[in-house]
Amino acid sequence: MNIRELLERLIHQENELYNLHKLGETFATFERPELVETFQLMAEEELRHRRTLEDMLSNRALEDTAVIDYLESLSIEPMLGDVRARPETLEALVLEALVREKHAYELYTRLSTLLEGPLSQIFRMMAGEELKHGYRLKLIYEGL
Repeated sequence: MNIRELLERLIHQENELYNLHKLGETFATFERPELVETFQLMAEEELRHRRTLEDMLSNRALEDTAVIDYLESLSIEPMLGDVRARPETLEALVLEALVREKHAYELYTRLSTLLEGPLSQIFRMMAGEELKHGYRLKLIYEGL
């Protein structure tokens, strides 16, 4: 895998998370209206993550960084191996989103430790937001 493939797969996964949160918003509209805003917020943040990754891809921001030396040892397959989710209930959606948020958190944390300066800070910030999403989803799940 090269940097371009890594970023394309990350973009795909962020888009999948965005779609899950938008579906969560739809489920919540009919089943738990008090959760709509939470799903909207998480979807907006996933969209921002996707756009950030798209910018990195178009600007070739990760080329010639330390990530190149560690691509094969990043252990990124769990996150990048996630296939399209098709949850049929709000509970199934929350559980699927929890797993994906955990994978994203772990990967972004690894990337933040490999990089320096602004790129490290960007991935650390994204990891922090994924962790918050996981916490929100856990609270939602406990309330179901």
